[in-house]
Amino acid sequence: MRSSFFEFNVAISGTFTARANLETISHNTANAATAGFSRQISKNRATEPLAVNTGAGMVGTGSEAYAIERIRDEFLDMKYWTQKCVMGEYSGKMTQLTMLENIFAEMSGDSGLSALFNDFFNKASDLSTTANDQTYRINIVHAADALAQSINFNGEALLKLQTDANTEFAVIINQINSFGEQIVSLNKQITIAELDGSGANDLRDERNRLVDELSGLVNLDATERHDKTYVVMINGYDFINHNRINPLQLVERKPADRRNPMDADGLYDARFTTNNVDFDIYHPGLKGQLKGVVDIRDGNGDAGNPATPTTRYKGIPYYMNKLNGMVRIFALAIDQGLYADNTPIPGVKGHANGYDLNGDHLGTLLFSYDNGPTNGALPPTFYTDDINCLNFGVNQTLKKEPALLNCSDDPTTGESAYNITKGMMLVNTDSSIFREGKLNDYITAINSEMGIDARQASDFEASYGDATTMIDNQRINVSGVDLNEEMVKMIKYQQLYQASAKL
Repeated sequence: MRSSFFEFNVAISGTFTARANLETISHNTANAATAGFSRQISKNRATEPLAVNTGAGMVGTGSEAYAIERIRDEFLDMKYWTQKCVMGEYSGKMTQLTMLENIFAEMSGDSGLSALFNDFFNKASDLSTTANDQTYRINIVHAADALAQSINFNGEALLKLQTDANTEFAVIINQINSFGEQIVSLNKQITIAELDGSGANDLRDERNRLVDELSGLVNLDATERHDKTYVVMINGYDFINHNRINPLQLVERKPADRRNPMDADGLYDARFTTNNVDFDIYHPGLKGQLKGVVDIRDGNGDAGNPATPTTRYKGIPYYMNKLNGMVRIFALAIDQGLYADNTPIPGVKGHANGYDLNGDHLGTLLFSYDNGPTNGALPPTFYTDDINCLNFGVNQTLKKEPALLNCSDDPTTGESAYNITKGMMLVNTDSSIFREGKLNDYITAINSEMGIDARQASDFEASYGDATTMIDNQRINVSGVDLNEEMVKMIKYQQLYQASAKL
């Protein structure tokens, strides 16, 4: 037999249901501007009916709000993560390439490397007409020294930029670990909160937000299995298995493990702590800001050596090699009168083949490197490996005794002969000295190549940024809070509450 208060209990259930819906609407409205928040809805249903005493039919017992569900499209989340990791890659590259551009832009400026080369050749021209004047000999040595110091400065700037990129690499690895630890903590909280079968909606939103942030750092795959365990893999490696994390650790390279001969000391690799597995930072599938910084820090344009794998991207080592190539070819031409393939340059005798003011032939080099040879027999790697943009300099002996500068290729022609210095001037105008053409053409080509790389990174960053924004807007259309819609619902459930209250 039904209670005398049965109808009142039915009406009360209606107020409870309306109230639950109003609370959900209030929560949505309060979080309309909260990053990562997913709109929630209260799921309503009729409560279990009772059979009529006569056995014919059933009578309703009211309603209930049995669950609060968040509106989320997992497919859009996966699309967003895919786009954001690529955007993160090119965003990271763009930052570093801008600094690289600044270094090389100074090389071709009015007071940069091109101007110093021109000054050196102008001093050679002045000396060619006054070979017996010590002042002009001092001038050309000073011009050569200023040129060498500028090249050293640019090389050191590149090395400093590589060190900065290495620091950023460490920061990204620490950020990945930090996001991972926060996700694991949320996984534990979600498990506890959902033991009674309810949904930990706000905790799940926060977890999704962290995965969004993580996806900008490295490509990932995040899935929730049927048993509600949450698994995150980064670049195909196990990273999070619900309440366990396999964090990354930084591994400092030893000098013998350098990927490029002129890499800065202390560059980092990464390894998983738990299972001691190396994280392949050169894997072709790697994306995100981690990929961007690795490409800039280690990219030498050639990943063909399996013994020291690296990336084919034109990063700092690539442009440092370009600077090395310029120095080596220039020094070979000035001192030996030879092209890069060791064939003679027409009209260029080479400083080491000349005679000084005293008529002596000492085989003296104009350019050498720190503690390097100054004359005589040179090591076979002198112009290919030994001399580089960091150690390139003027022969210390010539800096102390400019009279040892070679101007003539024949001791019998007198002190005013200038065939050697005339040959130096030809190096500046020889269109075959570099594959790109003349010396200034080579510098221009480096800047152009850098500009193309930077423009490509900028275009990709903008393109993937637009795609990421578009997908995020789609997610907002699905999961975002529409205040107008919430207000309409609020009025609806206010009226339902009032009607139940009147009953």
